[in-house]
Amino acid sequence: MAILNQITSSDGPITGWPVEGLATPGQHVVVCLATKDTLGHQRPTYENPEVMETLDMTRFLFGLPDGSMIQTGEMKISSHEKSRLIGFLTGWLAGPPVMDGSWDYVVMVGKGAMITVVHKVSQKGRTYADIASIAPVMDQLVAQVPQMASFQIPASSAEVPAAQPAPVQQVQPVQQAQQAAPVQPAVQTQQTAPGFTQVQSPPF
Repeated sequence: MAILNQITSSDGPITGWPVEGLATPGQHVVVCLATKDTLGHQRPTYENPEVMETLDMTRFLFGLPDGSMIQTGEMKISSHEKSRLIGFLTGWLAGPPVMDGSWDYVVMVGKGAMITVVHKVSQKGRTYADIASIAPVMDQLVAQVPQMASFQIPASSAEVPAAQPAPVQQVQPVQQAQQAAPVQPAVQTQQTAPGFTQVQSPPF
């Protein structure tokens, strides 16, 4: 969704998915299920919390062989060679991505990876799973990459369409109601549950 171009200068709320449970610590062969960009995200600056900054952020969601999921922390969308996003992609690709204005990291959805999961404790005392490292899948383990079809990506409440209010029915006067045509049997419709959107915790 975001194309990276080469540059030379340095340049709140949860913005990911409501993933339940904690991924098991250790090394896992995983599949990338989705990327999620949050553009124009406002948050306090690290140097001065009273000053707000506007950033474009992204996250990656991975599925593990046991059916659990884990997402990265927020990463600033930046093509600077020292940015967290470029470091993450470089580890995954075993080399820096091609930043010629045509490559989009969304192509990594459906790709396998080797990740190392660790558990950490946030400043608020909450234990969460984090990705300590990422690398390409070794040739002998390619068959162990989970299938994307085995997962249902959870949609946040902001992504699920709100229920539409029922239409207001006009009440006819008694005399008009007597002159109205006979009432036809009502046709029952069946509503389906909102679908999942395919698109962690604390910063990566």
